Amino acid sequence: MAARIRNICLIHSHLGPALARLGVRVTHLDPPQGMASLPELLAGLPEPPDCIIHQEHLGTRLVLTDLDAAPCPVIYWALDPHLNFFWQRHYARGFSAVATTQPHLATAFAAAGAADAAWVPWHGALRPFIPHAGRDIPLAFVGRITPQRRRRQWFIEHLARHGLVRRDDVHGEALAAFYDAARIVPNEAIAGEINLRLFEAASSGCLPVAERRPEAVAALFVPDREAFYYDDVLELDDRIRFALAHPGLTEKMGRAAHAAVAARHLPIHRAAALLELAARCGPPPRGPEAAAAQALALYQLRRSGQLVLAGSTVWQRLAAGPDTPEVMAARIQTALGAGDREAVLALIGLCLARPELSGHPLTASACCLAACRLDAPEEARLAYVAQAGHGRRDIPRLSGPRDYLLHFAGALEAAGYDAAPGMVFDPARHLPENAIQCLVAAKALDPDNLEVERRLDRLLARLPGNEPQRVALLSNLTLHRPDDWALGLLLGLADLAAFRLEPGLEEVALAAATAAKAGQEKRFARRLALADPSGRLPAALRSVSEAAPGPERGK
Repeated sequence: MAARIRNICLIHSHLGPALARLGVRVTHLDPPQGMASLPELLAGLPEPPDCIIHQEHLGTRLVLTDLDAAPCPVIYWALDPHLNFFWQRHYARGFSAVATTQPHLATAFAAAGAADAAWVPWHGALRPFIPHAGRDIPLAFVGRITPQRRRRQWFIEHLARHGLVRRDDVHGEALAAFYDAARIVPNEAIAGEINLRLFEAASSGCLPVAERRPEAVAALFVPDREAFYYDDVLELDDRIRFALAHPGLTEKMGRAAHAAVAARHLPIHRAAALLELAARCGPPPRGPEAAAAQALALYQLRRSGQLVLAGSTVWQRLAAGPDTPEVMAARIQTALGAGDREAVLALIGLCLARPELSGHPLTASACCLAACRLDAPEEARLAYVAQAGHGRRDIPRLSGPRDYLLHFAGALEAAGYDAAPGMVFDPARHLPENAIQCLVAAKALDPDNLEVERRLDRLLARLPGNEPQRVALLSNLTLHRPDDWALGLLLGLADLAAFRLEPGLEEVALAAATAAKAGQEKRFARRLALADPSGRLPAALRSVSEAAPGPERGK
């Protein structure tokens, strides 16, 4: 490995010192936000690198172009793919390999066409261990609260009863010093990801108490020895109460977490993992598929507003790519956004003339829904019929945009286009590209449609971090269907997953009473056991049943 990779070029990466300790010569590049040609960046180097690592910079969005001209492996380290996978799944296909901080997304990157994908997590830092007797803060948390982070707001509000101290104004050494003064760090994730806070807490010798997702998080810090894990607010409370009541064990686990960082989770360990990944790779892929991947990444960045790009720039790159379903759908969306009616209708005609495009739900939905925007009902109908009638004789007759949205929500879900976490979808500006976006657009057209809300909740339930949206949807559904105890149970479980302890217990208790009234106690018990195999929830319900009954829902 060392003989092959003697010198390395780092772009927006902090791993230079660690790589130097591994005997590699390091050159740093720090281009500004926007697009940058990789060959032009490399032209100023004193010698060609043996490897290039482009690390995602959370404050400077950079897209490297002309990757196929690189003479050596080019690796992309995606730090926040849980919120950026909707564009990074395309971007990664232009690289020799992609590394991701999220274990479950390594598989997703590979499925999306990345040449190679590996899990390379966040890391911690070496810090002296301070005995817990000298720490004044029982529970600490550093993190921002915004209107978009209601779950975190509920997390903070709930843990205040245990003495949590929160800061959002400390960074770097000040952040580490704050955790040095704390004994326990409960953790919360935005979208079910493994975040940097876990490693920051362990680096300071705190006991991390983290969400048990994704499952591979337990491979980083050994459960019940180096960290505690939890599934919902009931288990979180159990873990926190136990840790506060056993300070000796809390310190022992904090020391073990601190030692784990030194043994397994330092920058040098991540640098070695990236070098190992690069050593098995060749130069980036070439050809039309690689060009199309980059065009789609730029399209998604512009569509989401994460990068300011001229529409003509994106259009030129899309137009130069192959006529794949994703490229054609992106062309339609781009032309529609530019207000070019004739171009949109011409693209729809091209897609309808080619069965491999008209039968694909992504292209067909773009054609149909763009036609609806242009008040072209015949083109919309033809696009629907071409996709829905693929291999069928009789298809339902639909009457307008809402019906088309509901149809394509099912078709896109069946094809694997469920959602795009991190993409802020605006139904007034964007055409839907996945099932959830179709349902959000349908709800905007028909806000009182309960079946749309039920379908939307079912899809959101698959995506960690969407509990606040689910609480809102299920609250409305249970208000209109008070006798549906299964909905009430779902609402209670969503509350508990969103750190809403008392509302969650009240909803589950009400669901139990509704089931008993209908003579369905056994069905309720089976459903509850599947949702809570630990048995914590029934125990909590018994304590709730001893309290005075609250008002009925809707009163």
